[in-house]
Amino acid sequence: MKINYISRQLIRSASRGYLSTFFDPNTFKIKKIKSNKSFPYSTFTLTAFDYDLSPIILLSNLSEHTTNVNNNNLVSLMLCEEQKLYKFFPKFKNSSFNYEDPMSRPRITLIGNLRKTKNQNHKKRFLLRHPTAKLYAGFSDMNFFKLTIIGAHLIGGFASVKWFSKNDLICKGFLNFESSESSIISHMNECHKESINLYVSKLFEGSYSKLKTEWSLVGIDPEGFDLRRKDNLARYFFERQILDAKKLRGAFVSLHKKALKI
Repeated sequence: MKINYISRQLIRSASRGYLSTFFDPNTFKIKKIKSNKSFPYSTFTLTAFDYDLSPIILLSNLSEHTTNVNNNNLVSLMLCEEQKLYKFFPKFKNSSFNYEDPMSRPRITLIGNLRKTKNQNHKKRFLLRHPTAKLYAGFSDMNFFKLTIIGAHLIGGFASVKWFSKNDLICKGFLNFESSESSIISHMNECHKESINLYVSKLFEGSYSKLKTEWSLVGIDPEGFDLRRKDNLARYFFERQILDAKKLRGAFVSLHKKALKI
């Protein structure tokens, strides 16, 4: 499989990341830090993604990182593997230890410009992916931001490193997702719970396949779909891009038939 494809799937499968901004201590007049120079400042954040792969995050106006972004919107966002992607990033073979070294697993850092977005579909996709964020997303100080990717750096494990340009990663040419996604998700969750649970129990590997019930569809994009069960977020990866959302219903039917044969 092409490294661009598996890197995009690593990105889309992430539900959280580490946002780094330029922090100017003079802006905040922090007496504890004896420096007049800006320094990198990292914070934990939840993530969702637009159809083209652009990250969507939720920030408060009261936080330091929002002030940092307002002063300089060039940021980086580090995403680490959450769902084990052994199909894409094979397990490092070392019989000397009885656990897997986290440094052998993939992570990717996205570099880009972070800007506030008023796109209601960005808000909808984020809250479907992170439903508990509804408790505070409506506060007057909260805003959604979209990261326009300009490049990325992948560490796919030991001795596996690659830089990407924007065009290496961004998904283009997709149709009808914004107008179709919500209705497809509602239809699948209301009428085809059996199919959704079947996908997980038959088409997923590892611990997810043991959690056979209570899954809900929470997002669809040209390269796969996301499912949630309480605090578990799992992703199914399409073997090839589905660029027209009108073909998704047929894809879900085919997956149901595939799962029944296993």
